[in-house]
Amino acid sequence: MENETLPVKVITSEPDTITEYFKKIVLYKSLIPVFAKRDLKVKYSQTWLGLGWTIVQPLTGLLIFTFFFGYVLNWKAEGLPYSLYVLSGLLGWNFFTYIVFQGINSVQESSHVIKKIYFPKAVLPLSKVLVALVELSISFLLIIPLLVWHEQALSWRIIFVPFIILFNTLIALFLVFITAALSYRIRDLFHFVPFLLYFGIWITPVFFTKSILPQQIDFIWYFNPMASVIEAWRWCLFPSWEFNIGFVPALLLILPLFVFGVYLYSKAENNFSDFS
Repeated sequence: MENETLPVKVITSEPDTITEYFKKIVLYKSLIPVFAKRDLKVKYSQTWLGLGWTIVQPLTGLLIFTFFFGYVLNWKAEGLPYSLYVLSGLLGWNFFTYIVFQGINSVQESSHVIKKIYFPKAVLPLSKVLVALVELSISFLLIIPLLVWHEQALSWRIIFVPFIILFNTLIALFLVFITAALSYRIRDLFHFVPFLLYFGIWITPVFFTKSILPQQIDFIWYFNPMASVIEAWRWCLFPSWEFNIGFVPALLLILPLFVFGVYLYSKAENNFSDFS
């Protein structure tokens, strides 16, 4: 009987190609819900409200923005009740910021695990996406009483919401991956990215409309991928909302940005054990 040659897998310190890295993420995908479940337990254990806290953040923002901008300043929302306009913006924006804030810190907070076992480190920020989806699902319930109060109906285009959530996720992960990939050399990014997000809400149509900006600078909206995502959220939810075709290029740019972010992340992740 001839000896059979068994396949040999050679492991080196060389970075994976982008295709190989995606295959590794699929191979280790079972770790994603494990880390997500851990995060949910840590976040909500020994609290009175538990997951109810996920209602508090969008509800607080909704009340503040609606009172000051909708009631005091009497801002309008292009045919929508202002509270619905704000809430639809907060759903996408809070989902985005949660993934970014938690994702860029995920490597450091799991440093003890990274040093013990091998897995593609992209699993860590991807687990934050699952947690964010849980919170988004609960926060979404806020829109029901507002629709009833304002006698508004949901659009049939709500069936496209999963695709908008996907784009929402990809742009957040792009920022996470590129920040993590560069932060082990430029630690200032850990401070700059939160500042960028605090500023970013002012160039994203979360609580004010395009008509607020002077016409000379309203082109800024069309270079902001999150502006296109927020506008797409409203298009999916409300029958009267029209999606401005000017946002399409920024929306289409999200996928190549995400792939580029994963590429940089895969090249840098071998340094994370020392950095963390």
